[in-house]
Amino acid sequence: MHNFLKTTTLVLLILNLAHSLQAGEDNRPIHRNALKTTFLSLITGSAKLTYERAVFPEQSVEVTAGIIGVGFDKFRVNPKGGLVRAGYKFNLLQSANSTLSGLYVRPEYAWSFFDYDARNGSGERIRSSMQTIMGCVGYQHVIKRLVLEGFVGAGIEWGEPVELQYHHGFVERYGWLTLTFGVRVGFAF
Repeated sequence: MHNFLKTTTLVLLILNLAHSLQAGEDNRPIHRNALKTTFLSLITGSAKLTYERAVFPEQSVEVTAGIIGVGFDKFRVNPKGGLVRAGYKFNLLQSANSTLSGLYVRPEYAWSFFDYDARNGSGERIRSSMQTIMGCVGYQHVIKRLVLEGFVGAGIEWGEPVELQYHHGFVERYGWLTLTFGVRVGFAF
């Protein structure tokens, strides 16, 4: 929990700095598309790429695809698989610089499917396929073409759980609750 608070504080400081750097700019272009990567995903054993498209002035759709097993394997269980996320953003407080900027809520569906080595050393591979529906809240800011985003969320889960409770996109708790948070960096076009 302590690391979560540190990470959240860091994200909010970065977003505040980005907002203050842009305060004096005029004639900013309006971007309707963004391509982003989840900033810390390689540290947690996956690579994720997100495409976002503004479909209305205060709404956008997001799709994320990921490869599980790329990057640092913190738990040493050799995971191999993938993940998919899809969400629809509703901007609550939109910035004047881009249809993609502002405070938002996002209902989201996520599916994580992978197999991994059992932790008991038996050499057995265990399959996990977990799905969740979450509600997320976040803030996204566009500076010229640079996109910075931070979000947190919670929801309900179903499927085949994993021993470590980590599904490379969300964490399971109490056998029904999922929690998520992330920092994304990308570019708008």
